[in-house]
Amino acid sequence: MESTGRERRLRRLWGPVSGRTVLMPIDQPVTMGPIAGLNAIDSQLVRLLAGAPNGIIGHRGVLRRVPAEAARSTGVVMHLSAGTALSGRGHVKKLTGDVVEAVRVGADAVSAQVTFGVPEETDMLHDLARLAGACGQWGMPLLAMVYVAGVDPTTAPEKIAHAARAAAELGSDIVKVPYTGSADSFATVVDGCFAPVVMAGGEPSDSWEDVLLDVKDALSAGAAGVCIGRKVQQHAAPEEALADLHALVHANNPG
Repeated sequence: MESTGRERRLRRLWGPVSGRTVLMPIDQPVTMGPIAGLNAIDSQLVRLLAGAPNGIIGHRGVLRRVPAEAARSTGVVMHLSAGTALSGRGHVKKLTGDVVEAVRVGADAVSAQVTFGVPEETDMLHDLARLAGACGQWGMPLLAMVYVAGVDPTTAPEKIAHAARAAAELGSDIVKVPYTGSADSFATVVDGCFAPVVMAGGEPSDSWEDVLLDVKDALSAGAAGVCIGRKVQQHAAPEEALADLHALVHANNPG
């Protein structure tokens, strides 16, 4: 039987009419340091939240700084895995929190990253499975951020599809993956994953128009929304960028 708490929390992350989502990760400074767009976090959070993403994804320290009024209108996802670029292997993640803490702070979901194709892959899969089990006990939705190391997603969509399916098989409610370069290839990822798939933003781009074209194609392939961070945060007008994403993601017919 489905958890009522889980369903209620999930509803806070989806547009009530479109059934899609605009998620914004703000967890990047743990891996990368105080990057542009998230360095002066208090003032930048106010500006970013003014764009009304359906949900933000962050570590406990930043989530404590989210204004209470914003948390009432924006879903909160507590990120529970970390690794830093200082190690030279920032793509290797370890759990840094648990579901009980996420319940205590009022999170609507938790998230964790799994990087496939590295020796530590099985450790991260083990952590994801344990997290999924705890989420089931507490009625907490789980978002998995999945990547394949050393792979260009545009040339190996089948590997992205494999990673996405593995995350769903282990109990993830939402799976975030990089865009594979075309609607047809992304459709193979979506069709092979029974959990909703959201498109990651990837590296910052010089062309916001190209980002929007990719989003439109991903939605036409069946994506359940987007999970875009730096391309919004480092945009000249983040509120306008979020408005553009809302217009596409929550449109009746994005195709």
